[in-house]
Amino acid sequence: MGKRPVSRRRSAVWNRIVLVVCSLIFGALWPAPGVTADTPGLPPQPLPSEELQQVLDRTVARNLQNQTCLSPENLHVALIDLAAPHRPKLAHFNGHQPVYPSSVIKMVYMGYVYQLASTGKLKITPEVYQKLHQMIHPSSNTATYWIVDLWSGTSGDELRSPEAYKEFAHKRNACNRWLRSLGIDVINACQKTWGSPIPPGERQFLRNGTPSGPWLNRNAMTAAAAARFLQLLAQNVLVNKESCDAMRELMERDIRKQAYQRMRIAGGVPSGAKVFSKTGTTSDTFHDAGMVVLPDGRTFILTVFITGPCRTAFIRDVANDLSAHFMGHTP
Repeated sequence: MGKRPVSRRRSAVWNRIVLVVCSLIFGALWPAPGVTADTPGLPPQPLPSEELQQVLDRTVARNLQNQTCLSPENLHVALIDLAAPHRPKLAHFNGHQPVYPSSVIKMVYMGYVYQLASTGKLKITPEVYQKLHQMIHPSSNTATYWIVDLWSGTSGDELRSPEAYKEFAHKRNACNRWLRSLGIDVINACQKTWGSPIPPGERQFLRNGTPSGPWLNRNAMTAAAAARFLQLLAQNVLVNKESCDAMRELMERDIRKQAYQRMRIAGGVPSGAKVFSKTGTTSDTFHDAGMVVLPDGRTFILTVFITGPCRTAFIRDVANDLSAHFMGHTP
């Protein structure tokens, strides 16, 4: 008797507010797991910035209010400000939680192909370039199969004996070893992306070599690690400058030619800005990871990973708000 019971709807709203507030308060304070200390020869790791975190916190909170289908736990964002390239700043929201990256992983495979080409281990022939273009622009899974087989020297169709599997797995983890050499520890980039039935050998690899059970070896990525990868590309050290120029050319977005980009980062930037990004979409992912060069030359990295079925303008609107902030027109 006395107090009225709180409705389920009101309780759910308060739970959601608590989740947002906790994420905003603690997001900038936790260290960045899986990203190692500065690696010799590479730009400094982005350091958490209280000022930038406040900007991102406001932007995320404001846009979450406008997207009723999107819950905080399904949202992962990282932001790097490269206004001072030797002192990059970082802010994030759930940015250190690994998620399935879907087709965003293809930008990593592209990077590894150019790394191998820079060391003379393969050549960017017209055929290779065509497959890279198909993998990045229309995001062809078929082209991705071909590219993964190219850099790994494998084909995963058939089941393997334990000894043969060990050799196969070593070859398919070559891209991961390259990432570790860059100081990036929380991207798992070894699987093909599937839009068709998965062959037995690939299922074996997804299960970490076991004949049955869960897919323990899926591709994985955090928003912060994806942002660091793009930072290295933006600063021309992912490979060499010539290769980075070629990769940016493959990743350049233009909503006039790619209408499907209107709901992503490219749809939110001002006229005259350039966007180099890789999207990812499945039944339960809606991602974008990109580099934005504003008309005045200021550059920032934005990665937004949305898990679950929600399809909204959140990515576009966040890109718009952050662009306005960096151009001195904060809404």
